[in-house]
Amino acid sequence: MNKKSGLGRGLGALIPNDITVEKKSKINEDGEMIDQIDINLIIPNRDQPRKDFDDSKIIALGDSIKELGLLQPIVLKRKGSYYEIIAGERRWRACKEVGLKKIPSIIKDVDEFTVAQLSLVENIQREDLNAIEEAVAYHKLIDEFKITQESLSKIVGKSRSYITNTIRLLKLEEFIQLGIADNTITNGHGRSLLSLDTDKKRRIAYEYIVKEGLSVRKTEELVKHYDLFFNKQPLQRTHKPNKKLPEIINIEEELAVSIGTKVTIKESNGRGKILIDFYNIDDLNRILELINQK
Repeated sequence: MNKKSGLGRGLGALIPNDITVEKKSKINEDGEMIDQIDINLIIPNRDQPRKDFDDSKIIALGDSIKELGLLQPIVLKRKGSYYEIIAGERRWRACKEVGLKKIPSIIKDVDEFTVAQLSLVENIQREDLNAIEEAVAYHKLIDEFKITQESLSKIVGKSRSYITNTIRLLKLEEFIQLGIADNTITNGHGRSLLSLDTDKKRRIAYEYIVKEGLSVRKTEELVKHYDLFFNKQPLQRTHKPNKKLPEIINIEEELAVSIGTKVTIKESNGRGKILIDFYNIDDLNRILELINQK
């Protein structure tokens, strides 16, 4: 598909040179027309991957713009009687913050496919996204726009393994994703939690990581030895297990030798049950034959 021909060469390659421009007022070093656009006619891009903007950083950027001016125009696309932001939403928000009426803009005549790509790629390259927003952006480019991981790797300057591991964060439960997004834990913690095979284990481990403030390395050790670690945690038990009597242990051992598999006896107040391990149907039939013979 011709729309993808610019991938691998960064943002500039995604925008065609034969563009239509309105209200020409100035030409930048790259030969692009810069127009002064009414700030109230500008709307955000609905495909903007970044959902959270740091108000303090917007204010700081606004102060800088107020003192030095906007050093880099934003990029827009005509959308009916309005202009949709392709790149530069932070700058637009900062300009609104300090009360600017017009904002230097470059108008591009590009299709929706390219608009979405540009918005995603700009945020990824500027490192404006948290790990979850970044994962969503990568997934959208690959899934919706059919971009290969190899092409995406070249666009954003990240390895294919980095992209793969980042996308895998979307397999985590929503509460863990929120924890990564708000910096309660890091994406390194999240990748470690992916090694656990149930949501219950991940929840228990996540809560413990947050409570104890574990590092990523400590988290890796916790996940590696999860069963051993949490079986020793009294808070994970609903009751303290009874200590087995010596005669019960002896009976377990005798039964294990007799039928050739592990046997566990759970006893309380003279009542209980016997658990016999088997590893496949043939093993189960073997055990049943031994019991019937006896």
